[in-house]
Amino acid sequence: MDIKLNIISRFFIFCAGVTFDLIKKCPRFEINKYISIGVTVFITALLASFSSYFAFNLIFDNNIICIVLSIVWGGVIFNLDRYIISSMRSNNQKTLEFIKAIPRIVIAILIAVVISKPLEIKLFEKEIYGHHEKRSVESIYKVRNKYNEDVVILDDKIKIKESYFEKRLLLRDKYYEEYKCECTGTCGTKIKGYGKECLSRKKRYEAFLVELEADRKYKDSSITKLISAKEEIESQIQNEILLIKDKAEILGFFEQIKILNDIDKVSSFFILFIFIMIETAPIFTKLLSQKGPYDNLIMEYEIQFETDYLKKVDNYEHERTKNKKLKEMSAKLEIKSKESEIKNILKQDAYERYEKMKNDLDALKTKP
Repeated sequence: MDIKLNIISRFFIFCAGVTFDLIKKCPRFEINKYISIGVTVFITALLASFSSYFAFNLIFDNNIICIVLSIVWGGVIFNLDRYIISSMRSNNQKTLEFIKAIPRIVIAILIAVVISKPLEIKLFEKEIYGHHEKRSVESIYKVRNKYNEDVVILDDKIKIKESYFEKRLLLRDKYYEEYKCECTGTCGTKIKGYGKECLSRKKRYEAFLVELEADRKYKDSSITKLISAKEEIESQIQNEILLIKDKAEILGFFEQIKILNDIDKVSSFFILFIFIMIETAPIFTKLLSQKGPYDNLIMEYEIQFETDYLKKVDNYEHERTKNKKLKEMSAKLEIKSKESEIKNILKQDAYERYEKMKNDLDALKTKP
């Protein structure tokens, strides 16, 4: 007796890849088993849609495109899972079943990996961006450290040149004081007026002023070059920092996966194992289940179909053999018919020659 099923049960049975006309002939426990399998397949497809939505959001800015593509991807995963389950057959040889199921298990694991990664990225989104920001700061710090030694060297050179020039200024002030006090008679020879020693110190002071002016120009030129070199380094630092910041603003899908692996591999693997468990659950349910009524009905219909097919093939071979024999017989009859016709023609020809010869003899006899 067929069991009546509501629309929800029908939907999940469809998700399990089960033939409705056969499953409704099975007991309730068999129907419930395939409803459970269908629920798992549906949930997996739903998770695939959510997961792909987060992944497509990293690629496209249009929300409608992301929704459409995520629905399509969920449909692809749903179709694959449904095919995997519907293509499996239960029998009493569990080892052989498991060996046959290995490719399906591998496909299910690959699907689980593809589904889990976008959801992992969404779950650890704050940690990923926090780690990424920290890594950007560390990169900026490394850039500054890389050029810090060059900047320090340039600063030291500038300070050395300024310090040297300041010493020269102090020496200038010294020479000026010595020149003035000698001329005023407050130091040196104590003789007031422009004497020999006063003029000597004046010449030394004036000569030093010329040297000091040359030193000032050289100092200004050198410091300008050093400052220019320092500005170039600062510009290079800023360019590299801007490049790091630009990269920090654009965080791609695969880059987020790398960061996720750096943050916490244990949690990532834990989530992945959950999805592998969900994805492979219908397969292992089929493997661990004993051969049920639905499997027997499937086998019955497959045997019936194969029997009908073999009968059709046998009938076809029989008809082909029959037609071949008929053609051979027809060919033989046609050959015999042609042989008989040839014989008749030869007989007719011989009779006509005989009649001609007879007429010719009779004509000769009647001549005088």
